[in-house]
Amino acid sequence: MKSFHFFLLIMVAVAGCSSAGVDQQQQTAEEKALTVEEILNRDPTLDDYVKSPRCINTTRIRDMQVIDEQHIVLRVAREKYFLVRFDRRCPGLRRGRPVIYEPGVGSQLCALDGIRATYDSGLGGISPGMRCAIPGFESVTKEQVALLKDTLQVNRRSSSSTQAEAETQADQESED
Repeated sequence: MKSFHFFLLIMVAVAGCSSAGVDQQQQTAEEKALTVEEILNRDPTLDDYVKSPRCINTTRIRDMQVIDEQHIVLRVAREKYFLVRFDRRCPGLRRGRPVIYEPGVGSQLCALDGIRATYDSGLGGISPGMRCAIPGFESVTKEQVALLKDTLQVNRRSSSSTQAEAETQADQESED
């Protein structure tokens, strides 16, 4: 009889623990679920809008296109692109020039791994340039890539014309 009471006591204790676990799981799920009003009233984060993987498998990279010294676009599938945006310019990156990427471990290219511009070293050889750390990857569409290229081109043109105007004005002032 004592063993039956002991068995019953253990069963009650186990049932109590498992129901407490279920209650705790339900409470956690309820805490995580946001209402529409809460979603609309909170400040959005970058993660709400941008897919930013930490690593990309190098065997999936189909094309790597340098846009300028601060932007590189990786195409990993027919319509899937990732933007690498350096905080500062990466010396030597130029459109049409090959780049070298340096994965840290295995076949994964990750944030903080390196990218290097290449230079013609003569006689058909190339030399690697300065290493630039990849800050991360930002998922972008083909249309966003085209818009980025157009915007950067317009900015380059306007900064070139502004610089030319400033030089002309400085020349005129020095003549006076």
